Amino acid sequence: MDKLKNCKIYKKFPCKKFWRFVCFCFVGGTSALIDLAIFNIFFWAGFSFILCRIFAIGFAIIYNFSMNRNITFSAKNHSIKQQIPRYIIIYGIAIGVNLSASLITISLLGNGILNANIASIIGIAFSVPISFFGSLFWVFKKRNKEIIIS
Repeated sequence: MDKLKNCKIYKKFPCKKFWRFVCFCFVGGTSALIDLAIFNIFFWAGFSFILCRIFAIGFAIIYNFSMNRNITFSAKNHSIKQQIPRYIIIYGIAIGVNLSASLITISLLGNGILNANIASIIGIAFSVPISFFGSLFWVFKKRNKEIIIS
């Protein structure tokens, strides 16, 4: 994101927050692909649906935190001691919503690899708004009192 801020096009673009949203969507999209890839690896290996979702979500949120902290929100110089607990709370809620939506969907659609993937995608779709707004307005929000180390 720092390199993007030095770009002439970025400086002239009237809505700089748009690029943050684009970056968040890219990170979220790659996070969703990681989620689905890990889910399918474990599902095809014979693990239970719920265990596969937990593994997949776990891998995806670690990637997501790292990328959003360092790139999307350029918050790597801010207190990680404050970010991690907030991140855990926001993503705890998002995981609960993700798992609930996935389990409700799989119970309605029935078992099978296609239905399991549909349920996973629906779970992801329900959790994205929670993680985005939580990250934007709470986890990685720049605070006036924080000292940024250059």
